[in-house]
Amino acid sequence: MQDERRNAPGTPLTERQESHRVHHFLLKVALAYAVISIGLYFLFATLMSNHAYEDMSKDEINHISEMVFESMYTAMLAGQDRKGIEAASKRMDGTGPGMKTSVIRGETVAALFGEKEIDKMRRLNDLAIFDVMKTGNDRVILEDMHIRYLYPAHFREPCLQCHLNAKPDTIAGVIEINYPITNLKVSTSYVESLMLAYFIASFIVLIIFLIWSFRRR
Repeated sequence: MQDERRNAPGTPLTERQESHRVHHFLLKVALAYAVISIGLYFLFATLMSNHAYEDMSKDEINHISEMVFESMYTAMLAGQDRKGIEAASKRMDGTGPGMKTSVIRGETVAALFGEKEIDKMRRLNDLAIFDVMKTGNDRVILEDMHIRYLYPAHFREPCLQCHLNAKPDTIAGVIEINYPITNLKVSTSYVESLMLAYFIASFIVLIIFLIWSFRRR
């Protein structure tokens, strides 16, 4: 009878029952917060990865490609032969682990200085290279654990002294950079913004969950 009165509607809970109820509620809150945190973690990790692939990769690798072209351009102005120019294009390979550079010469260069079979094959069979040669627009391609960046090299006015069949701003070739994803760097300001957004979002969701739980009771 005493237990029935104790558990009857409107009867105050004992200290043990109240403690058990609070512990049960806190356990539900902890589990809910853990699930929310894991979900938000994967969401923000995806956002950070996309930012690195789409923005940071393009900025970083574009800068590397420009340096490769400048190195080749300097070798050309110095009167280097084909081997010297190709060696200049490879100097950037040692600047980052796993990074590889290659140059695919365009038809204009091949017509004057001789065709390389590998370049011809890649121009015709690689759709990405074909597109860059045709449009003059760079491309960023995600391949497994590498970023593949295709940079269009344009003829400049001084180039026409040797490339007599060329016109300024037309495509001389494509510089290809294969860059490991693990080498990409994300700006600290972007990471700080994501972390702040993560904690604010998790806190707001937790408050909403608590309000919903209390209203149910």
